[in-house]
Amino acid sequence: MEYKIGIVEWSFPFPGPYGLKIAAGLGIQGMELDFGDYETGYKLYNRQVQQAYLECGQEYGVTFPSMALNALNAHGMSKDRNSADGMIAIETIQKGLETAQAMDIHVVQLPSFDNGDIRTEEDFYNTCEKVRFACDLAEGTGIVIAMENVLDAEQTKKMIQEVGSSCLKVFYDTQNYYLDRGYSQSDILDALAEHVAQIHVKDGYNRTISSALLGKGDVSFLKTAEVIRRTRCTEWLLLENYYNRRPLSLLNEDAFELIRRDVDTLRKLFT
Repeated sequence: MEYKIGIVEWSFPFPGPYGLKIAAGLGIQGMELDFGDYETGYKLYNRQVQQAYLECGQEYGVTFPSMALNALNAHGMSKDRNSADGMIAIETIQKGLETAQAMDIHVVQLPSFDNGDIRTEEDFYNTCEKVRFACDLAEGTGIVIAMENVLDAEQTKKMIQEVGSSCLKVFYDTQNYYLDRGYSQSDILDALAEHVAQIHVKDGYNRTISSALLGKGDVSFLKTAEVIRRTRCTEWLLLENYYNRRPLSLLNEDAFELIRRDVDTLRKLFT
């Protein structure tokens, strides 16, 4: 398998269509886009914005392996369908899937953090309901629904079974399980490898998200990388370190140089 190196738009120091030119110069092959916020009308739902990304992506040779519905962190899938947040979550999913089809993006990420965190049994089944809705919309389109959360391996498999769709996969992250729950990152991946669609790669230390270059933090990134290589669970490795935020930004005033270092690390580990 030939691994591909990408980055998420929300950690790139210059987001937007023209930023793809800079990304390409850093050796980035793909960018996971953010669908946008409910409060500002979901930027990618606008056809002119879609076209701008598609044109720049083609010009600079950067593809879009996935799109994240990050609005679900503010208006969580864990909320009751008849609540304001629940209704917004459903709208986000419906419009997000429409946009993914229009832009020919084949993986749609559904995150469950912040206001969408899954803590109770009610949260779990409310989330299952929204994920199932997404999978029903994706049926026959070629789109994969990839849920991202910090459920343990057993609960993740239970959610996959409850939803009951071949469209459903997992969006694995190399820090979140340890950061939020104290789980072993490599053990979680070993247990879920067959269900993984794509991977966010980041590192950190002292319980701080995206705060260390890859392999320099305390989440055993190198051990997780071994599992990725052994299981060959994905072709896409998407950088999600926060290069222009402290404390990581203290390493170099040029955030793009920090990205280059992580790209080099991935090339060494996965070639």
